[in-house]
Amino acid sequence: MTAGSLLLFAVVLTCLYTDLTARKIYNTVVVAGMLGAVVLNIIRLGFFEGVLFTSTGIVAGLALLIVPFICGVLGAGDVKMLGMIGAFTGPELAVQVLLASALAGGIYAIVLLLIGKRPLSRLKKTLTGLFFFAATRSPLYLETLEDKKSTADAIPYGAALAAGVLTVYFLGLRLPGF
Repeated sequence: MTAGSLLLFAVVLTCLYTDLTARKIYNTVVVAGMLGAVVLNIIRLGFFEGVLFTSTGIVAGLALLIVPFICGVLGAGDVKMLGMIGAFTGPELAVQVLLASALAGGIYAIVLLLIGKRPLSRLKKTLTGLFFFAATRSPLYLETLEDKKSTADAIPYGAALAAGVLTVYFLGLRLPGF
């Protein structure tokens, strides 16, 4: 395990802890992770290549989650966390982390749906709302999907991102130095 991997895991676990306990991913943690990534990448790749690798990873991570953030599905901390992960991994692995995170988040959501109260009525409400939204393009139908009682069940996406990082790492989908 490299210094980059250890630092990435430390920062991701810190984000995971704060997301689970306070439902926040703090800017100080994300910025510290990005600064650590740029220093490690400069040491590993040289100044120009290290800065370029880190910058493209940050931009890719931010770009991948900007639309869900604009739509109100994710918080800004989740977007910045993936940008920080991209700083360590580069743009290609940022995409892989996002895909693994989406899978982990989807599995968690399905489990919550199945073990929660009235799973079939929730599923019916969701499918009906999505159908009418697709047919009319009226955001009113998406607003009716919100279940005020289930906000406590909302997925802390920092946890899904942490699962994505671990999945990508342990499946061996890594670049030299990560």
